[in-house]
Amino acid sequence: MRIFGFDIRRSARRFLSSEFEDAVNKTLTADMVADKTSRPVITPEGSLALTAVWACVRILSETVGTLPIHLYRRMPKGRERQYTHPSAHILQRPNSYSTCFDLMHFLMISCTLWGNGYARIYRDKLYRPVQLKYYHPAKVTPVLTDNEELFYRLDKGEMLAASDMIHLKGLSTDGIVGKSPIAVHRDNLALSVSAQTYGEMFFNQGGNMSGIFKYPSTLKPEAYERLKRDLLAQSVGLHKAHLPLLLEGGMTYERVSIPPEDAQFIATRKFQKTEIATIYGVPPHMIADLERSTNNNIEHQAMEFVRYCLMPYLVRLEEEFNRKLLREDEFGEYYYLFSLNGLLRGDAKTRSEFYKNMNIVGALCANEIRNLEDMNSYEGGDEYFVQMNMQPVKQAIDGGKKKQ
Repeated sequence: MRIFGFDIRRSARRFLSSEFEDAVNKTLTADMVADKTSRPVITPEGSLALTAVWACVRILSETVGTLPIHLYRRMPKGRERQYTHPSAHILQRPNSYSTCFDLMHFLMISCTLWGNGYARIYRDKLYRPVQLKYYHPAKVTPVLTDNEELFYRLDKGEMLAASDMIHLKGLSTDGIVGKSPIAVHRDNLALSVSAQTYGEMFFNQGGNMSGIFKYPSTLKPEAYERLKRDLLAQSVGLHKAHLPLLLEGGMTYERVSIPPEDAQFIATRKFQKTEIATIYGVPPHMIADLERSTNNNIEHQAMEFVRYCLMPYLVRLEEEFNRKLLREDEFGEYYYLFSLNGLLRGDAKTRSEFYKNMNIVGALCANEIRNLEDMNSYEGGDEYFVQMNMQPVKQAIDGGKKKQ
């Protein structure tokens, strides 16, 4: 057994009391200030402590959760929304305790943090889906057999066929398992944690950086340790910020560390926020980084967010639902589709001009326009109109010749 660096079982060795006191003093003073220089460990769930990660995950998951998704049937002249189909309501009520928002929210959070989102499908005797159960990504392992068949092994050892598991995977290098953005960019996120820890330490130490205490002569070991303890006790802690230090025997203090503004501490925090937004493909202005955003380009950035950030997730979800929530005899005839009208439409003036142009050429009727604006239809609003002063070019030429 060792105490303060000495083995008490080695009774044959005798040591001086000064050596013992020196070991005690080193042990006591070593832990007076916590050592924060160790490399931070970033986990998917722990990364939510970073505000930028929390904001990106929240925006992606909640946006997808609020999008309406409907079941349609292909018709000779377009499509028809299905209300009575057995699979039309499985996403609206996946189980007895969840809603459609909860399902999409969970799948997106799992995918954006762990790279994979899972929901098990329970079916009835007619192979219709009747319930969806969430599974934490750590409890599911995809297994590809030598026969190129994909199964999912649960944490309790149960094996499920691929058709019985909704699997939303992120960027993948093997097509089987998605990669966790947190795991891939752990070093990058560690810089954010380090900057956050640095700021915490800076303010916990009263907003003062370290420096050098100069003494005109040599101190004895006992005096040195006592002075060290006294200086730390006087200066460490937010409640001791800006208090004057009592220096003895001609001792002076010289500050040598770089102030946080010179070390571009604030710029580092901003840069890391942009880096995290880049990882998730979220426009910086959506996570409160408005430094390079203007009133003229925010609307276009919002549309780019839908097209280039949300669409890959939505397409993956739609394909999973079409493949696994519909029977083989229904696949191709029926399909699930997210409605993006609310996200893609522009401001009121832009929409008004678009509707007007589409209406005067007979592309949209009044009721179709009202439906896009979430307004009730009215009788007679299904008629299509065109301007009377427009005519085919050939008719205009032929009519001109006849008049001559």
